[in-house]
Order: sequence, then structure tokens, then C-alpha cells
Amino acid sequence: MQFYGEAAPDLRITNLLEDGLLRLLADGNHSLAQQRLGSMITAAHETYAAELAMITCSSVTKEMADRLNDMFAFPVLKIDYPMARQAVAAGTRIGLAATFPPTIVPTTRLLNDAAADAGTEIEIIERLKPEAYTALLSGDTKTHDELLINAIDELAQEQVSAIVLAQVSMARVLPSVNGRVSMPVLSSLHTSLQAIREKLN
Repeated sequence: MQFYGEAAPDLRITNLLEDGLLRLLADGNHSLAQQRLGSMITAAHETYAAELAMITCSSVTKEMADRLNDMFAFPVLKIDYPMARQAVAAGTRIGLAATFPPTIVPTTRLLNDAAADAGTEIEIIERLKPEAYTALLSGDTKTHDELLINAIDELAQEQVSAIVLAQVSMARVLPSVNGRVSMPVLSSLHTSLQAIREKLN
């Protein structure tokens, strides 16, 4: 992925892709999806000498990622779980910004999983801006960014302790919101890179 290549040129990254995983997960065939992921992780280790495997699909549950982590002698990391963990550590009132409606449910589930692991309860305040996603698809990044920043401003007014960006594509606004709001605005790209370095070190 471009972000990791630019932010961490010292890491050697190989992408293994299988679009069929989404179909298996959508059909509820979690056992076969886990089997396919396991095969991909095995290939990453045996073929490319991978020292860590990162699952980038948000539809893969934390439970499945944990089972896969237990199967291997090297870390298996779910890309968005470090973000959820940091959000929960920041406080119990969490803002969730999204532009693609289907991401709300898995991100909410992930935040609640992180809260359960931390032994706490959280309140999630949502701001969904589907028109921003439509603008992004049409190539209108200016409108996308403006709408998303408005959502972040609205969540900041709700006195949340942290704001979670539900999609990787939303990380593009981070330079514009640094210093704009008082609470952390979290993207899975940056938090996962931090977690990768911690795991490898």
C-alpha cells in the first residue's frame, strides 16, 4: 500500500489479495473465509518470509483475527483494531465518522470489542456523510474533504474523547484537522503502522 511504502520505507511489504473473501464473508461462510486467510498467511510466511501478517479487510471479525493469530508463530494483526484500542483508551465517549454506510456496523462492533477487552463501556456518537463518499467516487476530493471535516467539527462539538475515521480513504483529511480539534482523530493507517513497529520490535 502506498501509505506504508512512503511512511515506512524500511519495511518490505507484499500485498496478497483475494476479492472472493468478501463474498464468503457476505454469505456467512466464515469457516471457509478463515481457511482461505490462513492459507494466504501461510504463503506470506513461506514464500516471502513475512514476519507479520496484517488483515486489511474490515469485514473480518476480531474473533477470526484472534484465531488466526493463535495459529501462527508470528503476529497476525487486524488493521483497524489498534485504532479501536487507542480510541477506547482516550475515553468512553467516542465519535465515529463515516462516509460509506456499510462501515458503520463493523466499526461499531470493533469499538465495542476493544471496550470489552479493556473492561469498560463506551458511548458511540455517529456522523455519516454519504454525500462525501459520492463526491470522492466522482473525483471531487475537495467536496469530500469539506464534508468530512464538517463531520469531524460536529463530533468535536459533542465533547467526544476521540474521533475514529471508519474508512482508510478518510485519512487524507488528517493534515487539515491536526490542531483543529482538541481530541485525537484516529485513522487505521497510522495506528496500524505504530502497532506493526511495536510487534516487530
